[in-house]
This record gives sequence, structure tokens and C-alpha cells, in this order.
Amino acid sequence: MDGIINVLKPSGMTSFDVIAKLRRIYGQKKIGHGGTLDPMAAGVLPVFLGRTTRLIEYAPIHTKTYEAEFVMGIETDTEDMTGEIIQKGKIERNIERWTQAIKSYEGDIEQVPSIYSAISVNGKRAYELARRGEDVQLPPRKIHIFQIHIREIAIPYVRLSITCSAGTYIRALGRDIGRTVGTPLTLSFLLRTQMGIFDIENSYTLEEIEKAKEDVLTKDFRPLLSECPSMMVDDNRQDDFLHGKRFPVNEDDHDHVAVFHENTFLGMALVKDHVLYPQKVFS
Repeated sequence: MDGIINVLKPSGMTSFDVIAKLRRIYGQKKIGHGGTLDPMAAGVLPVFLGRTTRLIEYAPIHTKTYEAEFVMGIETDTEDMTGEIIQKGKIERNIERWTQAIKSYEGDIEQVPSIYSAISVNGKRAYELARRGEDVQLPPRKIHIFQIHIREIAIPYVRLSITCSAGTYIRALGRDIGRTVGTPLTLSFLLRTQMGIFDIENSYTLEEIEKAKEDVLTKDFRPLLSECPSMMVDDNRQDDFLHGKRFPVNEDDHDHVAVFHENTFLGMALVKDHVLYPQKVFS
């Protein structure tokens, strides 16, 4: 079975738990997801079944929006409330200081990810090393914060709506904002409301999926390919493409082109020097 599901992941489950549950519901192994969510986080988790797993890399899911709540005065080893408290500090009650610090993080910034993350360090997950008490040093990464909207600052809570690039760690963002203000800040709630073309209003719970597993599937691949150029081929070229044959085209060079015959998606191709090379064929 092929298709896409906009899953509303519940808090308390890992993203892998969600995939395992869906494999049981659909009775198939070939299922993947885009954009891992931490166990404590809830929200939008795009899931891909069957052949659509081959299209994840092209999906426009790189911009994400979160609703986040942080608690002032507490620092934990995991930078969220699931961890052990390692430090307590004073609570800054000057709202203007918080506002200025928060807005200063909009735009291009460098962020050191949380050591309790799934980043690979010498073949091991960073969180595995951290849990063993090993010293984990992660280099800073360039990320982009498109917007931080301050929902509410109600001592001791800071509630934000954050739109950011892929690779952003909201826990680490809160940690850094707290350090700018001079008060420890720890993530207490996280909800992903949007991930590219997927939004929370059109997501489904696992219970809803189990009751109507066919109805929740999107089988139109075109939204996944909205950021890729596309081209149409005729009957003869359709056969060539489906057999993996290259052929001349009147197209500029592109690394990824979505190829269609009428309304049927055939697959992805590379175009170089006006020659089309099939890369991923959907027969």
C-alpha cells in the first residue's frame, strides 16, 4: 500500500513507536517518517507508506512551527522536564528583558544541539553517550529562526510560537534564551503544529487511523513534489522511462525532476546536458 498520513503523534511515544504501531495497523513493513519528535513532544508527524518512502527526501517539510512552554529557574540534564534537575537559579521578573532576549534569536543563528539528541557521534547516538555519563561535545550548527511570537510570559512560564528551519532544537533554543537573560530555562511542553505542507488541523490520531486506515491515506504524490520541477512525457517516452532508459529532452539541467505521463506519476529523474536519466522509477 502506498500513501501519506499526517499523524498527530501523542506525547509519551517515540516516533519509532508510532511507526511500529502503523506497521501493525497496515500489515506492512515499508513505512517511514519525516522529522523525528522527542517522546515528550506531540504534534505533526508526516508518515510515508510503501513507495512514497522513496520520496521523503523531496518532501517540502523543512520549515516547522512549534508551540512551546518553558519553565524559568530550572535547568535539567536533558534540557526538558523529563530530566534530572542539575541547577536552580533566580527567576527574572522583568518582562522586557525576556522580550528583548527572545526576539534577538530571530534570523540566522548558530546553535549547539542538546547532548540528549539523536545526533551521531562516532557511530553512537549522542543521548546514548550522555546517559552513560560520557563527555559529549557537539559542534554548533547554523539554523534559521523565521519568527518567534511571544504567546505569554506569565512568571514562571514563557510560552512561545516558533517557526524555524530543520535541524533546530527547541530545547536548546530555550536553554540559550535563558542564558541570555541569566535565568535557567527548561522546556515543559512542545507541540509541533506545522511541518511544511502538513498542519495539525488536518492530522489524525492513531485511534482515528486504526478505525479508518484507508480514508486517512493521501495517495496523491504531487504535494510532496511541489518544490521540484516537473515534466510530461508521451507514450513512447513513458515506456523508455519505466524501463530505466535515458533519452534526450528539451529541458535545462536539474538534479531532481518529477516525471509524469498525463496524470500518472512515473518517478524522479536527473536532467544533464539535455539528457534525462531515470533515478527512481514507479512502475
